[in-house]
Amino acid sequence: MNERLVFLILLCLIGGLLHIIAYWRRKTGEAAFAAARMADKGKERDRYCRLAVMAGHRDACRMFCFSRPDLFEDHPPLKPFKSRGIRIAFYGHYYSSRYKPLLNDEQRAFCRSLYQFKDGEIHGIEFFKACMGALQLEKKPYHIMFMPCSNWIKYGQRFKRLDWYICTHRPDLTSGLYDVDVFESRESLHEAKGAENRVLERNYNIIRNIKGKEIIIIDDVLTTGQSVADYKEEIERCGGKVVAAIFYGRTVTVPSLFLVKAAVWWKHLTSGSCRQC
Repeated sequence: MNERLVFLILLCLIGGLLHIIAYWRRKTGEAAFAAARMADKGKERDRYCRLAVMAGHRDACRMFCFSRPDLFEDHPPLKPFKSRGIRIAFYGHYYSSRYKPLLNDEQRAFCRSLYQFKDGEIHGIEFFKACMGALQLEKKPYHIMFMPCSNWIKYGQRFKRLDWYICTHRPDLTSGLYDVDVFESRESLHEAKGAENRVLERNYNIIRNIKGKEIIIIDDVLTTGQSVADYKEEIERCGGKVVAAIFYGRTVTVPSLFLVKAAVWWKHLTSGSCRQC
């Protein structure tokens, strides 16, 4: 038989075999991912999720990343860190709504509470107290200022209850809710397409005297940190000094899928069995 013909036959056999392997690998990943989504217990969900990751399932990679933020995030909740020269504390990890099917019940509940805070449906006192405690600042008469929203209605709805709490229950603090005039509406940064790369025009003015005050900024979500850095610059232009910022949530950074797969495979290989992953 012609050697060239033999080579082509072998090549076709190898190609067909690889196609079959890829097909069953994909099916295995889909089955494991479905099992992970249906699992009631955390350990079971984690095990099936790892199996799906090793089978190359993309959504399983994201699910694993979200279930183990300690492996991929530099900063855990309520552990202060510095960013753009600002000392920052946040209450919990925030996940975009497009990732909702990949979250567990606790993560969904947290994101739901964050949206309720944004809409003024809950007061956010627990988050405020927890983050203030985490900052461990010196005892001083700090002035609280709130991040301007896309319009003055949302600004008032979101922060009026925290303003009430600070004014009535925290004699060590002063509230700056009315230091800012939100004079026109703008598109919400979190709702804008390509928000990570956008800088929105300033739609507010600081109208009260804040000169010499040591200020803590409050906002709902920390993503890139550009908005809070711009606000800090404006505050300090008006004579205030920003000492910290606190956020209800911090947007989770999704690492490359290759990095997630590598982490799962490394754990699998070093543990010796999938059951111990």
